[in-house]
Amino acid sequence: MHTSSHMFPTSRRPLEEAGFTLAEVMIAVAVLTIGLLAIGVGFQQATSGVATGRGETTAVFLAEQRIEQLKAQALINFSAAALAAGTTTDYCAGGTACQGSPVSGPSYTRTTTITDMATGVAGCPATPLSCKEVQVRVTYRPVTSSGDLSMQRTVDVFTLLGPRT
Repeated sequence: MHTSSHMFPTSRRPLEEAGFTLAEVMIAVAVLTIGLLAIGVGFQQATSGVATGRGETTAVFLAEQRIEQLKAQALINFSAAALAAGTTTDYCAGGTACQGSPVSGPSYTRTTTITDMATGVAGCPATPLSCKEVQVRVTYRPVTSSGDLSMQRTVDVFTLLGPRT
């Protein structure tokens, strides 16, 4: 029986062209590993940034909420007890209602300081003394990417209230 040489090729490619060497495979795996680790670290940093932003946004919201409450009170009754000079402290769990006693879990401390302004401040009538400086300070401890709660952050908002004329 006669066989044709084209049915059973006898020539082979040279050995150095047969595929990847072990060194090439190891380098490729190392490059891929470094890339995947970098992506993982990036996701961790992004998640931490989102959590920090959420905490900061909530703190600003709580400060502005208190300022708006005091502005509304000033429009209704500028001599109300809520606008008396002094300092009050509220404790808030997230963006929910605040209360006078500490709350459990992650929380925000909102301190409101109202100061009667001296006469002669621009825009305030000299008599009777009728302008008030309001400072709202919100402090909180953000959760970091490592779960550390030791860092305290603060947001301060100031405004000046005067009677409606």
